[in-house]
Amino acid sequence: MAGAVPSGAALREHLNECARCRELFGGDELGCRLARAGLVPPSNVSEQLHATESLIAGEHGLRAFLRSRSTRVRWASCLVLSAALLVRELLSGHVPVRELGATRVLAVLLSFALLGLVARYALRPWPIAPRAARRRTLFAWLAWGLPCVLWFTPEARAGADDYTSTDFALRSLSCFGYGSALCAPSFALLWAFGRAESTPGWIWRLAAGWVALLSTAILLLHCPSAQRAHLMAGHFSIGLSWFMAVSVVSWWRRDDR
Repeated sequence: MAGAVPSGAALREHLNECARCRELFGGDELGCRLARAGLVPPSNVSEQLHATESLIAGEHGLRAFLRSRSTRVRWASCLVLSAALLVRELLSGHVPVRELGATRVLAVLLSFALLGLVARYALRPWPIAPRAARRRTLFAWLAWGLPCVLWFTPEARAGADDYTSTDFALRSLSCFGYGSALCAPSFALLWAFGRAESTPGWIWRLAAGWVALLSTAILLLHCPSAQRAHLMAGHFSIGLSWFMAVSVVSWWRRDDR
């Protein structure tokens, strides 16, 4: 009723036990919305009810169907699509299985495991919104940054290519475009599964982290190159580009309001 979201250990302990109160603190801060509705003068109650009924009536179509699925179904659907892309890439044989190496296999498995955490953060909002937003943003940065650790692995090497050559640029652009194109549907799906009335910035940042992890895993199975310059220009730059793009768009939308 005060217009702010309470916090504290006692509240968190209660929310762990009370499913109904968790609904009030989750997602789009339902509790605050209901509190504002409760302060509407009696003469405006009918208008408020009409607006609410219109909002509910407008909840139809493909996205309404997707976001109405249970959290478990939405979480599993995101992972199934990503797993299908990785299996498709593995079966395509661009990098023979015997040449993958332990580092690539472990990196792909770790990336897929982290995708599950990204989906959990994105699809199951934490009860205390301000603190959750900061943690989600931090996790999005980690999701983008972790693939860059592969730059320091023993398999990665400096190489002797001319980094200004047309061939190097084309190979890097090819991997960048390939990874981005395959990850775009997963990015859109993570957005479509969101239940917030207006998609907050942290959802976009987590989705960009998802792109960074998934594109890295896909390109590890698609591209045999282990040259550090190519990995940075064609592989790891995907997550950075998407992360910067969604951050700029989120900032622009917030500033526009």
